[in-house]
Amino acid sequence: MLINKCCVVGCTSNYNGGEVVPVFGFPKDDGLRKLWVRFVNRNFWTVTKSSVICLKHFDENLIHKGASAKRICLLYNLKPVPTIYPASIATASLPVMSVPRKSPTIRIFQENEYQKFLSNDVIEDLNSLTAGSPTGY
Repeated sequence: MLINKCCVVGCTSNYNGGEVVPVFGFPKDDGLRKLWVRFVNRNFWTVTKSSVICLKHFDENLIHKGASAKRICLLYNLKPVPTIYPASIATASLPVMSVPRKSPTIRIFQENEYQKFLSNDVIEDLNSLTAGSPTGY
């Protein structure tokens, strides 16, 4: 029986004499597929029908195990992206995963609010500091 081998650099899952691990084919969704390809971390590599990534590279929250624990599947509604590399890979060789973020908003500086804050923040004497404190402080 032919078992597909994990295509992630440094992973030996399902290789001869190695541990047999469940694997997942690449998703059809282009955005998700690109993230998986980037995770594979291979130069000039393209996905084929037999390209797979093993269970070891996914967070447990992204995996659903059946009642018998023989059936394992990814929760595709959570947009699963592999994030766990084998310990044998040097971290300097790993690709940097960019996380999409909202564009920053421009803050409006209000001079009058700043002056109000500064005047309220002045400590005139130590008694005024302890006056608003709970008993015992």
